[in-house]
Amino acid sequence: MVRASFFAMAASMLALSSCGNPPGVYSLPVSEAFARLAQADVDGFRKARQCGILIHLHAQPDEETNSVTWRVESSGEQVLHFTVHLTPVQDKTSATIEIPADPKGGEVYDGDYFVARPAFSQPLRPALQELVDAAMAQRQFDAGQLPFSTDGVCDVQRAGLEGGLHFAIDDDAGKDTERTLADHDAAAAAETNPKFGEPMDPAGAN
Repeated sequence: MVRASFFAMAASMLALSSCGNPPGVYSLPVSEAFARLAQADVDGFRKARQCGILIHLHAQPDEETNSVTWRVESSGEQVLHFTVHLTPVQDKTSATIEIPADPKGGEVYDGDYFVARPAFSQPLRPALQELVDAAMAQRQFDAGQLPFSTDGVCDVQRAGLEGGLHFAIDDDAGKDTERTLADHDAAAAAETNPKFGEPMDPAGAN
């Protein structure tokens, strides 16, 4: 069974990559490419590339434009979105990945982008290309196809997540969620409970 599955996957990949297709072009009609893209292995992508914050990906397929947009949310807030546009090229399909621009130049998560609580390791574009390639070949996301992460912040927070820590986008700098909440609770308690030995309020002295 394993051997048969291997050859089936190899045959599928060969069919897509034959005829000398350039990167991002697939030997599929656009309708079939769209159907496969809508079923992309986003769970495998997320598990392989997420950092410390918990994220949820929501797909928004649009048949009129032959595109799929994924909105990435954490703690109820959108932290990123990206879109794959499909264009028919004769009897084949070209896929174009759109990632938001970075106001400082380039695009977000391009390897030089900084955010205190990143959603994905960088660079992001090769991972999205693998997401599309895997969808077109009807296989699972393969992190082994990707370059090593260049995002030290993500690497540290991912290690913390794997070690049992939790992070959120509104954590205090340098702290995980548990430490942030504990410090906030302590600060609130200090404001509402005067410390023993402090001078009495003169207005209540009598």
